[in-house]
Amino acid sequence: MPIKKTLADLRNENNMSQKQLAEKLNISAAAIGMYESGMRTPSLKRAILIANIFNIPVECISFSNTYSKHKKFNIM
Repeated sequence: MPIKKTLADLRNENNMSQKQLAEKLNISAAAIGMYESGMRTPSLKRAILIANIFNIPVECISFSNTYSKHKKFNIM
């Protein structure tokens, strides 16, 4: 089983800022921040582009949505 790495870990290991990664993906740095915080998940196409930038298989990147774990739901 491959070891999963977070997007922030990959960026930091490659000395890349959110802005630099965003420019490579043609998106905003805010979008990268949302991916890293778990507020958004990239599309499969974008996830594949990210994997290609870091030269790793897409299944080795953790895009877990930690934000949704903290949402409160009213169940009646």
